[in-house]
Amino acid sequence: MRILITALALFFSAHVSAEPIEQLAPLAPFTGKTWRTVDGSVDGSENFSDISKWEWILHGRVMRITHSVGGGSYAGESLIHWDDVQGKIIYRYVTTAGFYTDGVITPVEGGIDVHEFIRGSKGGPTETLSGYRIENGQMHGWSKLLTDGVWSEANTFIYEEAPDAVPNID
Repeated sequence: MRILITALALFFSAHVSAEPIEQLAPLAPFTGKTWRTVDGSVDGSENFSDISKWEWILHGRVMRITHSVGGGSYAGESLIHWDDVQGKIIYRYVTTAGFYTDGVITPVEGGIDVHEFIRGSKGGPTETLSGYRIENGQMHGWSKLLTDGVWSEANTFIYEEAPDAVPNID
């Protein structure tokens, strides 16, 4: 019996991959890490510390990001995958705030750009544009929001690796 269990464990472990499929390879520099905003937050106060964990799941066919702000006062989860029909990296982000987004990720030199459409919100922005780059071991980002047909100025942010940080998504 012990031999059968060992054989099954070896079989299944050989079929689990921490490597992405080829189409998701541009996401690899961000993945396998937990990131936290530099200086504790998006807006400068520790109360809004943003933590996100990027990880491969489903044999590298999907990337999952779990994310929380303010110790879990706001949280969300993204599932990112390759869509053969569209020929694009797509995702859905669901939140504790009751809205969700659908988006497209485009690999660019040194990082990724993201265009998402906000669904289920009772007001506020309807789309976002953002970009992420890895520079000197940090994740640098920017975002713009479309509200009432007008794009906001770009907001910038920096994350650093925080291996001991845990997003609170409960």
